[in-house]
Amino acid sequence: MFAALLRFVGLRLWLRATGRMTATRDAALARELFERLSGMWIKAGQLLSLRTDLLTDEMCEALSSLQHRVAGFPPEVAMQVVEEDLSVPISRVFSSFEPMPFAAASICQAHRATLLENNRAVVVKVMRPDVARSFARDLGLLRGLVAVFSVLGIGSRFHLVDGLRELRAVLSEETDYRFEAVNLKRMRRNLRRHKVSVPRVLSRYCGPRMLVMDEIPGVLMSHYIQMRSENIAAVRRWEHENNVDPLKLGKALMVTVLRQILEDNEFHADLHPGNIMIMADNRIALLDLGSVGRLDRRTWQLYRYTMGALATRDFERAADYTLLQQPGLGVVDHARLRSDLAEALRRWELRSEFPNTSYADKSVASMGDEITRVMARHNVPVGWGLMRVGRALSTLDASLQVLVPDGNFMEFTRAYFKDRMRRQRTLKGAMRPLKSALQDVMGLANDANVVLGSAVRFQGLRLQGMADRVQQFRLAVLKVFNRGIWTLILFTLGMMLLSRYIDHLPVAWRPPAERLLQFVLEPLPDLDGIYWLLFLAVALFISNVLRTARKSLSATQ
Repeated sequence: MFAALLRFVGLRLWLRATGRMTATRDAALARELFERLSGMWIKAGQLLSLRTDLLTDEMCEALSSLQHRVAGFPPEVAMQVVEEDLSVPISRVFSSFEPMPFAAASICQAHRATLLENNRAVVVKVMRPDVARSFARDLGLLRGLVAVFSVLGIGSRFHLVDGLRELRAVLSEETDYRFEAVNLKRMRRNLRRHKVSVPRVLSRYCGPRMLVMDEIPGVLMSHYIQMRSENIAAVRRWEHENNVDPLKLGKALMVTVLRQILEDNEFHADLHPGNIMIMADNRIALLDLGSVGRLDRRTWQLYRYTMGALATRDFERAADYTLLQQPGLGVVDHARLRSDLAEALRRWELRSEFPNTSYADKSVASMGDEITRVMARHNVPVGWGLMRVGRALSTLDASLQVLVPDGNFMEFTRAYFKDRMRRQRTLKGAMRPLKSALQDVMGLANDANVVLGSAVRFQGLRLQGMADRVQQFRLAVLKVFNRGIWTLILFTLGMMLLSRYIDHLPVAWRPPAERLLQFVLEPLPDLDGIYWLLFLAVALFISNVLRTARKSLSATQ
């Protein structure tokens, strides 16, 4: 390790002294350093490639190419790991096992095999035997460096401790295949609704260092991209024979990824071309579920609102939601920051429609660059909370720029929202957001009960022994108010459901229903649905407080 570091520092000093250092050469040296260090450092480099606010464009591009560029380890070592995890010889489980891997990554490699019991074709994913130990050692070294930087006040605005925590979380999941086995089961269930395939995991053959799953027939996106550059005519014939349309494939990829992020809050966080399988009829399979992202609820909701605002070109609202996602704004001119951010998003959206613009200038990574430049200009640190979202979308760009070179991220986003509206026009599709909204309302009511309930009960205890006619009157008033609020809540929900499903009513019922809606809704302001949900939440909160107060007064009586 120290030899690689000394070589890196020496070369940089020599190139600077001779005036031959360029941004591209500096980035190439950094990439070579991470590849020499290997192991955890490749993962660290992949995460750093997302920090366009810290590094140059050349550096980010070089570090992002660390994906899928490592050699496999000896076959005999892989077979030893398999037998140790199975606790039996390979021949007792597999009728055939290919010793040479067909794919390799920074921490593992994959072998084809056939199960002995049912002649089933499977893929066996085997972890490098020294991964856990070397990662723990390197992570300890990195933790020490971050601690030194923190003491010296170096890089504090970049939240290095949070970055280290994110790296530790990624490594803990990717170095224990029991996490991936759970991810495979959950994502297979989720993505079935998206019509996207995920390999079936065979849990009884899995262990911490070994994963056995069904083999999915198809062509890896990485191979497809390589063949397009080498023999485009053969690729066109294959597309015709298998009914594959690159444009439809690209849109389907982006729609499923946005559904995973914005609806499921469970998304594949490492979508480089080696983890995407193309199948006939524009079908997709996602592989390698070692890294699955999940956002905390507040961040998830803010990100959803941001994307919705961008899709409708409401850049001021998008800027507000973006700023709310940051770990801390500090002492800044908030109005100027908000204005600059909204203007940057507006310019980026306009540039994405320029003719003959490359996909890279219209991608989500390009939008992220605009945001981080504005943040850096105002000395606002960018947090690590959305790094997995950024990793998922930026690694997907490598496939999208080949499949749809003329497309842009905003077109994909609007295609997603159009698909979402189509799905929500069905009864089943409409029930999911309604269920989520009701859960939010009930959660708010429970929080209010926890925070205010004890205070209300304490006031009730102070009045103990003073129940008289005045108290009886108070109880009656509280009861009437509570019933009135519940009547208002139920009536509002009824009107919302009636307005959504009026087209499903019998023809004879529609005219009176439309007159009722017009009578009720015409005097009301035309507000977005989220404000009506907020109104319901406030009403439910007040009802909960009144109910708690009435119970407390009844107890004192």
